[in-house]
Amino acid sequence: MAGKYIELINPGYSTLWTRDLPYLAGSGDAAAVNPLNPDDDRPLVEGEFLQLTDSSNKPRFTRGGDNVVTVTGVPDGESSVPAWLYFQEKGRYDAQSTKMCHCIIGPSNFEFRTRLIYSSGLSVNDQVSVWDWDGASGAFGITRRCLSAFSAGYAIGRVSRIYGTNDCAVIFGI
Repeated sequence: MAGKYIELINPGYSTLWTRDLPYLAGSGDAAAVNPLNPDDDRPLVEGEFLQLTDSSNKPRFTRGGDNVVTVTGVPDGESSVPAWLYFQEKGRYDAQSTKMCHCIIGPSNFEFRTRLIYSSGLSVNDQVSVWDWDGASGAFGITRRCLSAFSAGYAIGRVSRIYGTNDCAVIFGI
């Protein structure tokens, strides 16, 4: 299965573990935000990473981070908690009305290709973690939760292949 920014390589989607949880607005989100609506000001895109949060004893997914990129085009480290891969199945329009985020939570060692990664300085087998990033020179228009070189906190996985600039395959959880 593939989207604009993400493609599952191995194993197939049907063997992966998923979790649907409500979205909790984070910093930078308007009060009436519905990031599952593609026409929203800050829509989620397949391949973004969401973190699990506890709000009123109810688990929810949120973007996390501080929604700030210090220098345009350069990732801002935010990998202080584990994060999960947002992946919306094609034709699943019920998510917009229920505001449920569909995230892949395991198992470890699945491989995916992502274009939401800052690949500058990365090599095969390097660890990656979640960062706030606005794309190369601010290309996304808004801050997204993407991958970049691991420096501290939680590693999401390791680079298994580099296809080109900001286009890599990652093995989750190792």
